[in-house]
Amino acid sequence: MEAQEAVERVLKISPSIRVATICDMNGKLVYHARRKSVKNVLTPTESKASLRISAQNMKKRKALSRKLGTCRYTLAEYDKLKRLVMPAGRNHLLYVTCSPSFDHNKIVRKVRTFK
Repeated sequence: MEAQEAVERVLKISPSIRVATICDMNGKLVYHARRKSVKNVLTPTESKASLRISAQNMKKRKALSRKLGTCRYTLAEYDKLKRLVMPAGRNHLLYVTCSPSFDHNKIVRKVRTFK
């Protein structure tokens, strides 16, 4: 599945989803989209740093996967939003933010059905 199609499908899951991004394992942006009604919380520089940190952390989790199993997703919940990061194939990450009250498991379940 192409990155653009995956991001657009994620945004269609719920109006509570603010932003969906695909990046590589170095945090380099591949494709990004946000809901038109959403105002960015982070600056572009901060957003890039967040992607880079998420990618670095996922690499560290992969190093432990032989003992722990594969990391399915990570979740950070803040006052203003939730951030969900999931592997997207072998070399990419899906990075999604949503409202704090949204059930992030809906995203996880739906994304696992993507082919």
